[in-house]
Amino acid sequence: MKKLFTLAAIVITGLSIAQKTNTTNAAMAYKAYEQVRFTDYEQAAKDLLEAKSYIDLSAEHAETKNDPKTLMYLGKIYIEIPFCAQTSGDATLKAFDAEECYKKGFDAFERSKAADTKKMYIDDINDYCSFYRAMYSNAGITMYDEGKYEEAMGGLLGATMFGEAMGLKDSFFCFYGGIAAYKIEKYEEAAEAFTKTVEWGYQPASSASYLTSCLVKLDKKEEAEKMLNAQIARYPKNKDLMIELINFYIDNDRKPEAIKILNDAIALDPNNPILIYTAGTIYENMSDFENAEKNYLKAKELGDKNAGFALGSLYFNKGADIYTAANALTFGSPEYTANYDKMIEESKVYFNKALPYLEQAAVENPKDLIVLEALKQAYGKVGNTEKFVEIKKLIEEIKAAQ
Repeated sequence: MKKLFTLAAIVITGLSIAQKTNTTNAAMAYKAYEQVRFTDYEQAAKDLLEAKSYIDLSAEHAETKNDPKTLMYLGKIYIEIPFCAQTSGDATLKAFDAEECYKKGFDAFERSKAADTKKMYIDDINDYCSFYRAMYSNAGITMYDEGKYEEAMGGLLGATMFGEAMGLKDSFFCFYGGIAAYKIEKYEEAAEAFTKTVEWGYQPASSASYLTSCLVKLDKKEEAEKMLNAQIARYPKNKDLMIELINFYIDNDRKPEAIKILNDAIALDPNNPILIYTAGTIYENMSDFENAEKNYLKAKELGDKNAGFALGSLYFNKGADIYTAANALTFGSPEYTANYDKMIEESKVYFNKALPYLEQAAVENPKDLIVLEALKQAYGKVGNTEKFVEIKKLIEEIKAAQ
């Protein structure tokens, strides 16, 4: 039994040495590739394929597959395959899936660092990644400035990947690489980039906004909502994040949820006329007259330029609803006799309340046909024939001049 054990040990040792030799051969072939990769593309392809053939043997063998040196060269060789395939045009290299090569390469770097307890190869990996990070980021920034967003995306997101392999979170590169992807409608790539910047806390509201848009375009609305709520929980006083969620709910016709978050935002910024005006519009769309009126009045008090016309329209529409309901009563019925005159008078109260706001809006926007049309109708409802005719004529003159 002892002899068998000794023999087995000798065989195992021999196999291990053979696999380490494959790693050494891969390293030598890779170094030969490095010397010519920018000058002799044909020879570079041959050297890289040779390096790959050796490293694949080491990477698959039990004795060396978790060796940090093997993993380091596995990472370098596989990351170089797409680059060399592009520069050399070598058919064998071009047949490999670039994305899979990068994935395998970066995974090998991660595993190498984890296995490298003596820290013998970490600096080598970082130096390699630093070279490409600088090259890709410089190219990406230049392409972005030139509006070449396809190339900018590749450069900036490529730089981000090499930075991550070094343990860096290149938020700037990732963010603008995501914008470049978004501009050319590559929403999957953009979403992946903005998921990282959201996670890293880089420009929280802007990152969340872009990510929301990407997820919506990818028909992943539930993910978008979950992400926005998680970000608000993470940054409970970030008003801009709240506005992103409010807009999401408005876009999806979820008014009760929108108004809840909007009121939270107003609590943080109680004198923000835009937020308060927006609350008024949502309440109006929910047919909540009292809250719509309250918010429009507050917004106008704070100087919102749209609140006056909104108030005039709110009062006019309220009067019109009552007027329509009165005329829907059956003539001669007890209900008609009891309510018609009272309802008509009530409608006129709201028409008259609308007038000063609509008149002011017309002064501020003298050629706005929507404002003038609303004012004309209000004059008609209160029976001011002279003003009705005057505004009608003005509308006709503006239309004729267009």
